[in-house]
This record gives sequence, structure tokens and C-alpha cells, in this order.
Amino acid sequence: MTFIAFIIGFALIVALGTAHHFGMLWILRMTPHAEHTGHKAVLFTFVGLLTLHTSEILAFAGVFALLLQFEALGAFGGSYRGTWADLIYFSGINFVTLGFTDIDTIGPLRLIGMFQSLGGFMVLTWSATLIFSVSGTAWHEGGYEEDEASDR
Repeated sequence: MTFIAFIIGFALIVALGTAHHFGMLWILRMTPHAEHTGHKAVLFTFVGLLTLHTSEILAFAGVFALLLQFEALGAFGGSYRGTWADLIYFSGINFVTLGFTDIDTIGPLRLIGMFQSLGGFMVLTWSATLIFSVSGTAWHEGGYEEDEASDR
């Protein structure tokens, strides 16, 4: 079952990366041009990425709910009570850190949690690069100056 959990975890991160890629492309298409509207572009990118990451965390919570139906994959222990709030909390903490929570993973499910931490790290740094890029364009291309001029 460990090998299956490894394959599931790997496949989930491939799906995460693919979804994140297309989510970021959508954000870029919808974002005002940073060289003309610096503040708006940076804030739209930030809110877009926040929405994207939140949906990814919620999707993983749903995946964990599904995977917990298969006893051979393991279980959650510790303070886990079987609620959606617990699943979202576990998924969120796993996504943004190394998964150190008061909810324990037992069995091969631990590998899937490990992959979520790896995937979260990868897409969070990818997102940071996008924000850095949009901000850099706004700062270097005068987008903030144009924002201030249009506010007058």
C-alpha cells in the first residue's frame, strides 16, 4: 500500500502543478497591465493567488476526505474529529508548512501528506515569483506613478 500512496501523492502534485499553472495564466490574463496600473495589478494578482491557493487547499481537503474511506491507506489521529474544519485545517497547515499539526497521519497516508507539503512549497514559491514579477514591472515601468496621476 505504501507504493500506491506514493503514486497517489505524486499524481496529486502533478495535478496541483497543472491546475496552478492554468490558474496563474488566468490571473495574468485578468490582471490589469502593471506598467499602467501598478497598484491594481499587484493587488489583483495577490487576491487572485489567495483565491487560487485557498481553492487548492479545499481541493486537498476533499481528496483527504475521499482517501480516508480506504482504511488500508491509513487514518488521521490526534485531535482529528472527522469534521470538514479538521480536513481544511490539516490541508492548509500541510500546504503552507511542513504539516506539523495536532492532527496525526497514520500509515501510508503520511506519504500523501508529505507530497502535499512538497507541492504546497513548490506552488507557493512559484506564486511568490509571479507577485515579484508583477511588482517589479509596476515599479520599474512607472505603473505606480500612473496610478497616482489618475487618482488626482
